[in-house]
Amino acid sequence: MMALIEWLLNNIFFVFVFAAFVSWVGKRIKMTEETVEKQQQEQKPTVVMTEEEPRTRRPVKKEKEQMIVSQRTEEQRVERKQLPKHPLVQGVIFSEVLGPPRAKRPFGRK
Repeated sequence: MMALIEWLLNNIFFVFVFAAFVSWVGKRIKMTEETVEKQQQEQKPTVVMTEEEPRTRRPVKKEKEQMIVSQRTEEQRVERKQLPKHPLVQGVIFSEVLGPPRAKRPFGRK
């Protein structure tokens, strides 16, 4: 036992290299497990409707609610992309966008 401890202390570089290798292998194994779990979660089960199952004509409220919510979020995205309506704010924005680059304008030092 003492000989092993002495060898480890005399060859500390090899101990660090071995520890780094073990750590790297552990991370690779963990990454592969996570990717497999993500792939399993992304796969959605497919539903096959056979002719034997009766079809019902009842309204599905959840789908309608989801459609309404998605339309609202789409409208909000469009509103975010528009410029402010105040002409002074628009003027400042356009002067910065269309004007000369900041690197070419002198920086005022006092």
